[in-house]
Amino acid sequence: MTAEAPATSAPPIISVERFNYAYGDHQVLFNVDLPIRSEDVTAFIGPSGCGKSTLLRSINRINDLVDSARVVSGTIKVDGVDLYTPEVDPIALRRQIGMVFQKYNPFPRSIFENAVYGLRVAGVKDKAELMDAAERSLKAAALWDEVKDRLHELATGLSGGQQQRLCIARAIALQPRILLMDEPCAALDPIATARIEELIHQLRDRYTFVIVTHNMEQAKRIADRTAFFYKGEIVEVGETLDLFTRPKNKLTEDYVTGRLA
Repeated sequence: MTAEAPATSAPPIISVERFNYAYGDHQVLFNVDLPIRSEDVTAFIGPSGCGKSTLLRSINRINDLVDSARVVSGTIKVDGVDLYTPEVDPIALRRQIGMVFQKYNPFPRSIFENAVYGLRVAGVKDKAELMDAAERSLKAAALWDEVKDRLHELATGLSGGQQQRLCIARAIALQPRILLMDEPCAALDPIATARIEELIHQLRDRYTFVIVTHNMEQAKRIADRTAFFYKGEIVEVGETLDLFTRPKNKLTEDYVTGRLA
């Protein structure tokens, strides 16, 4: 199904166009059209298995790591560049499009080494540059004041909420333009969830966020626009307040009011 054009005249930073995707012979996305505006928070909602995480993971091609995953047809473009052309290096792409997963996953290394991991992989060796990047990213993730005296302690000793913010710091250390988040608060308690949502609000003018969430109240709180997925299709997408209070599609209305599981 086709999403309406963004309200702004500026071209979208991400354009999903007639995108079909499958795992082996099992197709999971059908003719998805979705423009995503720059410096917006866009939420994907819908029942489990509806394709929202598959689309999210297709935007930085992390699904390439699944042997059976394949694009059937269609495109995903960032700034007009088709991400699935042979000229696009998936590793370089992931430096521009960071990702934070549902289960916080710091490496069994120090807090500092987690924060600068991406830079290390990119070949940065200068100690001053690494320290500056660690401080910058940890401050951006609202974690610096809590860990500045513990940088060489194991990251796994942090609380769950702190570990998730460290994962956000690790993602933004490479200064990506886009941050993808797949259920980033699902494993967190309400206090830690509130901290992550507050952080998203603080960073929304610096990054384009695309977030998968099962929590519709969270989508209402943080998202500028929301897309509702059902059985591999986008049923409706629009400004978040409109989608939840004045849905255009009966299926959307049934889902946001709890009549559709």
